[in-house]
Amino acid sequence: MKLGFLSDKNDFRAPLHPESIQKYNLNLFLEEGIFDNLNYTIPNEDNVTKIKNLNELDIVACVDFIEERKLKELKDGAVLIGLFDFGKIEEIKKLRPEIKVLSFFKLPRISRAQNLDALSSQANLLGYASVLRAANATANVIPMMTTAAGNIQPSKVLILGVGVAGLQAIATAKRLGARVWAFDIRSEAKDQVESLGAKFVEATAVKQETVYAQEVSDEENQKIQEALKNQILQSDIVLTFAQIPGKKAPVLIEKSTVENMKENSVIIDLAASSGGNCEGTKVNEVVEINGVKIVGETDILKYVKHAATKLYSENVRNLIELYLENSNDEIFIEMSS
Repeated sequence: MKLGFLSDKNDFRAPLHPESIQKYNLNLFLEEGIFDNLNYTIPNEDNVTKIKNLNELDIVACVDFIEERKLKELKDGAVLIGLFDFGKIEEIKKLRPEIKVLSFFKLPRISRAQNLDALSSQANLLGYASVLRAANATANVIPMMTTAAGNIQPSKVLILGVGVAGLQAIATAKRLGARVWAFDIRSEAKDQVESLGAKFVEATAVKQETVYAQEVSDEENQKIQEALKNQILQSDIVLTFAQIPGKKAPVLIEKSTVENMKENSVIIDLAASSGGNCEGTKVNEVVEINGVKIVGETDILKYVKHAATKLYSENVRNLIELYLENSNDEIFIEMSS
């Protein structure tokens, strides 16, 4: 069994971390330059070889992208592992229907799959990194400060979307000394928000009993926007994480609301890649409206790229080990369906 690990020249992570290499009992084939964006060198280990021919590999791991040229070179029946969203999965299957795609986006939500859950490990870091990005973007400080020249009040931070990333953002903002509010449409979110010391914003009577948020009607979404508006206008920093799997992200902040926010406030729109939670967001750009910064960057994990690679590498390794033990496990049947 030959395991291959590919680089992504445009990405800042890798599917393998140097510390994970010795944990494998098989030979590993690494693409040249795989660690260039991480400032690591390929270790001189006995079980490490540079990739010469992709069509010799049985299992290939990457991050969230694979070049079409490389995809075409994979051998029939190869297993491809990655953080491929639903659209990317369809593209891959259309071009190479004979390979098996194992995407972490389709990992079943069961307890024994927790150590495979790359989406959660990356989302956890994303929540942390997004608060640091906001702190860097604002002209103010986050904690309260008492000085001889007077007091500086703590920043007011609002989190929209309380999944794994949102919860970590709450915890990080609280650790930095912010006053924090949060909103999510799921019924379990209120207790989670309050357990972290933040205040929950009651913006809708609709409560969803689901793991992931589901679409709501245009009328209900308008009510949510109106209910959130007052809290948004009071906030110094707004972080948005609200996404619906396979759908366009819901708009929670209208442009008219942005235009009336305090000058020098900051919005970090983490849903930018799926349409954005804020009107005015531009993918991979920072725009300014009436003195309000809207950050639509999709590569915020680059600020914690070493940690992101380390965790993702372990998720990949756990997945491969389970696959080698039993490739017919129900986990892989669901992931490749």
